[in-house]
Order: sequence, then structure tokens, then C-alpha cells
Amino acid sequence: MKKKILIILVLISILSVSLTSCIIIPLRRHYTYSADEVSCICFYDLQDSESRVSGFFKEETPIFTLPDEQINEFLTDFSNIKFKDSIVIVLAAIDPSFYYGDWVVEIVFTDGSYSFYSTAGFGETFNANGERIESNHYSSDEEDLRKLIGKYYEQIN
Repeated sequence: MKKKILIILVLISILSVSLTSCIIIPLRRHYTYSADEVSCICFYDLQDSESRVSGFFKEETPIFTLPDEQINEFLTDFSNIKFKDSIVIVLAAIDPSFYYGDWVVEIVFTDGSYSFYSTAGFGETFNANGERIESNHYSSDEEDLRKLIGKYYEQIN
């Protein structure tokens, strides 16, 4: 009897997965950095940009560079922004983003490496030589990141 119930449960599980075509596991992340490890923070507005792919920063200039005296406060605020991603199991029902969103934050570290965080689910980290060492699909809520940038760069409000 227990075997029949187990087989039925497995079949129901397989049927459920096949009908939905995937299992999605949500992930959440907060980025926390010390001001001692950060040398510069820049903001990019890519709303009218023709290039939102990796390397966009070679063609775009930041709209604002945060003054040094505001870095610590910004990093505290930035650590409260929730970034989300999903792991898709079985069949890929969603295509992960390989494009940056409207708003991008660049954090340059004292070792020369730098990272980009955006609203569209794409981010990258480069070493001091400009070689990409990591990419991810974590995205922030667009409104949350826009508000954070607007707190320091008032022209977007």
C-alpha cells in the first residue's frame, strides 16, 4: 500500500512539473561593502542608451560620480536594496537577462576591480585589468534603485 501511494505521489509530481514545464526557486541577495574597500561609486542612466550589453560603460559616461564623503552612507543604503534571481530546474521557461536595466550602479573597489548592478537582472564584476571575472542575473526593483540613486543625484527626481 505504501508503495502504491509513493508511486502515485511521484507520478503526480512528474505530471505537475511537466504541466508547468519548470520549477523556479527564488533567490534573494543583499550586497554589503565596507567604505574602506570602495574607492568610487558612479551612476548610469541607460534609458536612452543604444547599448545595454556587457561593455556598455566603454560607450557611456556616468551621469554622476558620488562624492567621497557620501560613499559610506550610500553603501549602507545600498545594502538594504534586495536583489532577486531565480534558479530554473527542468525546462528553461524564462530566458535570463543579458542586458542592463535603465539604472546601473558601478562600484569601484580599492584593488582596481569594479562591479555593475542593475534593475534588469544582469550584473558583472571585472578585475583591475578589465577582464570579466563574474556575471550574475540578480536584479533590483527598478523603483527602489531609482529612488536610491535619486537620493544622491537629485536630477532624476
